[in-house]
Amino acid sequence: MFPIIFGLFICLTGCEDALDTEVPSDIVFGNFPANGDEAQALLNGIYRDLKDDYNSTLYHEDRGDGFDVGIIGTVSDAWSHNINATNGTSWTAFYGAMNNINFLLSVVDDLSFSNEQTKNQMKAEALFLRATYYFYMARIWGDVPLITEPILSPDAEVIARTPVAQVFTQINEDISNAISLFPRDGFADKNFASKPAAYALQADVKMWTGKVLGGGVPDFDAALAAIQKIEDQGASLMDSFNDVFDTKKNDEIIFAIFNDRDEVNNHYASTLSVRDVNYDPVASPDIPGSSANVRHNYSPSENIRNLFTTNTDVRKDRTFLPFYLEVEGPIISYSQTRYYGEVIDGIRLFTNDFIIYRWADMLLLRAEAYAAKNDLENAVIALDLVRNRANNDDYTGLMNQNSINLEILAERGRELFLEPKRWWDLRRFHADGTIDIYDFVPNLQGLTTPLYWSVSQSVMAQNTLIEQTEGYDQ
Repeated sequence: MFPIIFGLFICLTGCEDALDTEVPSDIVFGNFPANGDEAQALLNGIYRDLKDDYNSTLYHEDRGDGFDVGIIGTVSDAWSHNINATNGTSWTAFYGAMNNINFLLSVVDDLSFSNEQTKNQMKAEALFLRATYYFYMARIWGDVPLITEPILSPDAEVIARTPVAQVFTQINEDISNAISLFPRDGFADKNFASKPAAYALQADVKMWTGKVLGGGVPDFDAALAAIQKIEDQGASLMDSFNDVFDTKKNDEIIFAIFNDRDEVNNHYASTLSVRDVNYDPVASPDIPGSSANVRHNYSPSENIRNLFTTNTDVRKDRTFLPFYLEVEGPIISYSQTRYYGEVIDGIRLFTNDFIIYRWADMLLLRAEAYAAKNDLENAVIALDLVRNRANNDDYTGLMNQNSINLEILAERGRELFLEPKRWWDLRRFHADGTIDIYDFVPNLQGLTTPLYWSVSQSVMAQNTLIEQTEGYDQ
């Protein structure tokens, strides 16, 4: 049985004004929402669910090649690829958020709004969020139950896993409908879904289905068309790479989840940052160390550090730095330097927004799409825009598809470290034959662990129609 509603009682605290809607504590879905304002409160709660679900590296970066063991070293089963039929993960929280989305979509047309545009904006955002959740789950588990109506009773009928291709049909439909419903082009607030954000999601989805599901050139063309729409609506590169992380909702950001003090337990970047007792701040003055809620479980990996092959690349020091226990002592390990947060009352807190999509990501997807079509000149044009912003020269390597694919993959590793994109990038370039992921990722070497996750025993116990992911012994 699936969860009924994840959070019948909604509490929204700590967000910026747009999320500070007061919600009665005794709301239940029998009489809620009664109007557009209450529906907006429900939608805001779904964004908060997304923030909580996104604030982890478990499903993406842990399985890639970006992390080595840190000085604390509490690593996940995903990092070691110790994934089997008995330790699978649960999708329950995702379906809780999904049920709120489905409920909102089921009632929104019956509510009163100040104008039709406000209602269409809300419907578009909800469809965007549903597509985002299903895209996430389909990449994690492959086949997942496709549910588009709210479950309002504990006796509701359960369903089995839906073939992944059918799930992507729904994802594409939701994105297309969202795009048609957004009442304006461009951005109103980059912490909320918008038409450019929907185009970014569409490009991401099409590159996945084009490669992993074999959609091929039609999907690559669709991705290119979506990326062009984003450019037409005003996305652009920041002049300074550092400003991407130090200035919220800047010109490069397409969609980022709002974060601030006390919003989450801590930003996932804290697992690659260093507690003040584990380093000497005099010997290591430029790393984002803190006395609060940091644990150096992971270090930026040697693989990632080796991607930076030039001394001119401005991203290198803004990706990792070594830290020391004493001046002129040996390197202890490396800290991430993408996210510095801010020092509040003498304590560094990681208050950075969670970046989902930005323009450099789209430029590299554009390069990837052109390369997939073997249009290598246009691929290099897009690639060089990102390289040049990082103070690197134009690409001068071999002009063949495999060489350019490898350079795009490396550039995405340099540009997008910790955003997080790496595992999904490796999956796409494995699917198109550029790499063999089982050789490329150190912790996968010698293993046959499936690339999709196993499903938890608790999920299978609650719904006997759920079968284990293919490749995992029962």
